Amino acid sequence: MARSPNPFAPTFGRTPPVIAGRDDILDSVYEALATGTNHPDYTSIFFGVRGAGKTVLLNAVEDIAREQGWLTISEDASRAGLVARIERAALLHLRTLLGPPKRRVRGVQAAGLGLELEDAPPLGESEGLREALTRLGDLLAERGSGLMITIDELLSADRAEIREFGSVMQHVCRREERPVAFAGAALPPFEEYIETEDQSAFLHRCSRHNVGQLGQVATRLAIAGPIAQQGRTIDDDGLDAACAATSGYAFMVQLVGFYSWAAAPADSEHITLRHVEKGIAEANQRVSRVVLVPVWRDLSPVDRRFLRAMAVDDADSGLADIAKRLDVDINYAGVYRQRLVRAGMIVATARGRVDLAHSAARQWIRNMPTEPREQPLVLD
Repeated sequence: MARSPNPFAPTFGRTPPVIAGRDDILDSVYEALATGTNHPDYTSIFFGVRGAGKTVLLNAVEDIAREQGWLTISEDASRAGLVARIERAALLHLRTLLGPPKRRVRGVQAAGLGLELEDAPPLGESEGLREALTRLGDLLAERGSGLMITIDELLSADRAEIREFGSVMQHVCRREERPVAFAGAALPPFEEYIETEDQSAFLHRCSRHNVGQLGQVATRLAIAGPIAQQGRTIDDDGLDAACAATSGYAFMVQLVGFYSWAAAPADSEHITLRHVEKGIAEANQRVSRVVLVPVWRDLSPVDRRFLRAMAVDDADSGLADIAKRLDVDINYAGVYRQRLVRAGMIVATARGRVDLAHSAARQWIRNMPTEPREQPLVLD
C-alpha cells in the first residue's frame, strides 16, 4: 500500500498551513485587502517567539493576496540589501505587466515622406524604491488589483534600510493611498525598537498582532485535522500526548505531526501512541537544534542561571523559589523573568509561577554543561 503524502511536510520551500487558531488574524488581513489602505490591518506586523508560526502566517497572507489577484513580494530582512531587492522585484513585476518595449516616433524624415521610429527606453534599473512602487501601484490600481509585500526576520534588518522602507511606504501607501499592502514578522524585541524609533511613523501605525501559543482546541485541530484529511486516524492517547508535547507552538505542531506520521507504517491507517512517542522524540531533537540552541546562544549568563534554576523542577516553578535558588531578591528575579518571557523561553502559568515554554527544554537544559561565567546555583 502506497503511503499517503505527509500532510505536515514542507512543500516547495513553504511550511504547511498549520494556522489553526489564527483565523482572526487572517480574517483581518482579508478584510483589509478588500477595504483599502484606510483599514488598520492593511499594514501589519506579527510578533512572536521562535517557533510560534510567524512565517506560516506570512505565507498564508501571501496566499490570501494571490487568491484576490494581487501580486506579492516576499523578502527576508536578515540579508543586506533589503530595499534594493524589493525595488528589483517591483521593477520585474512592472516589466511583466507592461510587456515588451513599445516603439515611439523619433522624428519625421525630409519632406514628410516617412517617420523614424525607435524602441522606447527600457524601464530604469535605478529609479528608486518609491518610484518603482508608485508606478506599480498606479498600474495595479487601474486593474483593480494590488501588491502585498511581506518581510520576515525584521529584528535582523539593517536599521537604516528599515527606516528607508518605512519612509517609502508612508508616502506610497498611507499618504498617496496606492494599493501596496505590507505584512512583517519579528521577534518580540522589535516592538521595543518601534517604540524608541522616532523616525518611523509607518512602523508606529502598523497593526501589531501577537502570535502566541495555540490553545488546546486549536492544537488538537492542527494535529488531527491534516491526518484526517489524508484518510488516517490518530487515537485519543496519541493525540493527547502529541498536543502536550507541542506546548502550543506551531513549529512543534508541525514537527510532532510530521514525525508521528512518518513513524506509522505505510500500510497502516491509524497512528497510535507508540508512533506519537517516536515522533515526539524526533521532534524534541529537532527543536533543540533549531530553536533552543540559537536562543541559548543569545542569553546572558544570568538568564541561563535562571533557566537552570527552573529546570530543577519537574513542572512549573514558583518565582520565589527561583529567587531563593539564585540567592537574589524576588524583584531582581522578576526582571529576568520578563526577559525570558520575551525571549520565548518561559511562559507564565499562574500568578508568581512560570514554566519552560518548550517541553523539550527541561531535559535539554539539565544536560547542558555549566559554563565558567555562570555562578553556581544555591539550591534549596
